[in-house]
Amino acid sequence: TALYTPLLREGVPIGVISIRRNEVRPFTDKEFKLLETFGAQAVIAIENVRLFKEIQERNSELREALEHQTATSEVLGIISRSPTDVQPVLDAIVESAARVCGIDDVVLRLREGNILAARAHFGPVAVSPFVSQLSIDEPEFLWVDKHGTLHVPDVREQRADFPTLGSRSKFLTYLAAPLRYQGQFIGLLGARRNEVRPFTPTQIKLLETFADQAVIAIENVRLFNELKESLEQQTATSEILGVIASSPTDIQPVLDTVARNAARICGATDATIFMRVDNVRYRKVAGYGSVQGSEIGTEWPLNRGSVGGRTIIDRETIHIHDFPEVASEYSSSRAPLSGYRTMVGTPLLREGIAIGAIGIRRMEVKPFTDKQVALLKTFADQAVIAIENVRLFNELKESLEQQTATSEILSVIASSPTDIQPVLNTVAETAARLCEAADAQIRLVEGDGTRLVASFGSLPAPEFRPASPQNVSGRAILTR
Repeated sequence: TALYTPLLREGVPIGVISIRRNEVRPFTDKEFKLLETFGAQAVIAIENVRLFKEIQERNSELREALEHQTATSEVLGIISRSPTDVQPVLDAIVESAARVCGIDDVVLRLREGNILAARAHFGPVAVSPFVSQLSIDEPEFLWVDKHGTLHVPDVREQRADFPTLGSRSKFLTYLAAPLRYQGQFIGLLGARRNEVRPFTPTQIKLLETFADQAVIAIENVRLFNELKESLEQQTATSEILGVIASSPTDIQPVLDTVARNAARICGATDATIFMRVDNVRYRKVAGYGSVQGSEIGTEWPLNRGSVGGRTIIDRETIHIHDFPEVASEYSSSRAPLSGYRTMVGTPLLREGIAIGAIGIRRMEVKPFTDKQVALLKTFADQAVIAIENVRLFNELKESLEQQTATSEILSVIASSPTDIQPVLNTVAETAARLCEAADAQIRLVEGDGTRLVASFGSLPAPEFRPASPQNVSGRAILTR
């Protein structure tokens, strides 16, 4: 005699539980019910394990995000503390990359003519004098220069393409991310492992991020060294970094500071920062200057008829020496009415995509110098860093809030195994809080209607409500 009952999760069978006897002795109705109960308990247990694993995975992702954020903050901190010396920044980048990405060994190389010289190293794989300076014509370096990031899971299997890779230092897995400035290959960040252990997509992306940070650090130091006699310029950059550090969730103080310093240090009449709204509009988000301009929040069509629009669309810096000479190319520009003559616009680029632009202008015909144009690009980079920091911080904060809410609910479930009411109350309160709602209600089907079983907030709600398409909860139930 045998009895089988399915394991059902939301009406979908995920398994079966059976009991058997070696004699002909049918099971009773009570035993039927007991087996169904055990089946339901098995489903609950399976779901608990699945949810626990999901939470563990999310915790792991959150931990990686926090480690990445911490490493980024450390690098930015060292950048701000070493404005004229790039070496501490490069040392911090290779150490942070090794720690966060789980890498045995990291080497940062910079291009010096036709040589890629080792400038920073962290890990056990030795960098001998023989390999401290390698030719730019090595196959792996040519590949990175042309194609981008290179991942070789097992160097022994790609000897035909990269014959010398790993032959000097005896490593087996290799990953290299390029360092590029204005499209030019200026170096690479190489990660090595002594055993065959391929890098994950997340680790590859992280190494590329560290490579980008190295480029930013190198450029910051280069500009600081060029302009180290100007205390005003150093103060301006420090001020912006300070505002970035003190405004992790508010981008406006950073943009205002960037606009003010861009106008002051570049000797411009005014400076304006624009952000792309969508594919057809862009908006003024910050401005500074002595001439009254359009208000913050003003929007314009995104087209090539204005300097700001063309800068965003073309993703290139535009330097106009005397605007009246090219006014016919900019049909949407208000510059002739305002009396501006010389202007520069540079895009805010995030991963090659223009998310906005920053522009500086002068009322007289006085072209900006190469250094001033370079400085404006640096201000644009700092604005992008600040915007990204705020976005990442808010995403992380939101994720942490959701994780905390889930933990609270699971905690109440664990502490109230026989009483559903505390769980429903917690779910209602959390839903209202996280979704920024005036109130939240949980109703359960009862007969031909729904009964209120939990609520949070001050809005009134009937105890019983017919399941009618004329009310929202009724329609949600009827239409599933």
